[in-house]
Amino acid sequence: MFNPFRPSIPALLARLSSRDNKEALDALTELKARGHFRDGTLRGVTLEGANLRGAALAMVDLEGANLRGVDLTKAYVGNGILRQVDLEGAILREANLRDCVLTGASLVGIDGQGAYIPDSDLTGVTFRGAQLQGINLWGSRLHGADLTGAILTGALLTGTQFDTATRLPDGTPWSPDIDLERYTAG
Repeated sequence: MFNPFRPSIPALLARLSSRDNKEALDALTELKARGHFRDGTLRGVTLEGANLRGAALAMVDLEGANLRGVDLTKAYVGNGILRQVDLEGAILREANLRDCVLTGASLVGIDGQGAYIPDSDLTGVTFRGAQLQGINLWGSRLHGADLTGAILTGALLTGTQFDTATRLPDGTPWSPDIDLERYTAG
């Protein structure tokens, strides 16, 4: 039954990109309640600058989405698909992206301090100039990733997989004989 007082799906999607955290999270809750995200799909959506602090986006599919400048502080995006997503300038402080697929994503200039991104596929991700102090990348795959200019002080890189196509913070290619502690030591 049509309810003229309920916002339309396009109106809710517009509210989802709000810089007002309560408005964005309320829109997300309403969209979930209507079953709009039963399959978790938000492919190609534009949420540039949205305030999604603390959002619960488990198993979401954001492939190709524009999330430039979005605030995902303390958000949960575990088991998400974020292939080719644009997170340039986003805030991911203490965000949980465990077991995510971020292949080919742009994380240029993000604030990822204290982010939790273990066991994730970060193949081909660009972290140029990112603030990654205290990030947890335990067991993640960083084949072909570009960490040029990234700050990794205090980062947990145990079990992280690199390859010779991976660029380290000083721009040099990774090799098995490089001591990564020179980037992570405070």
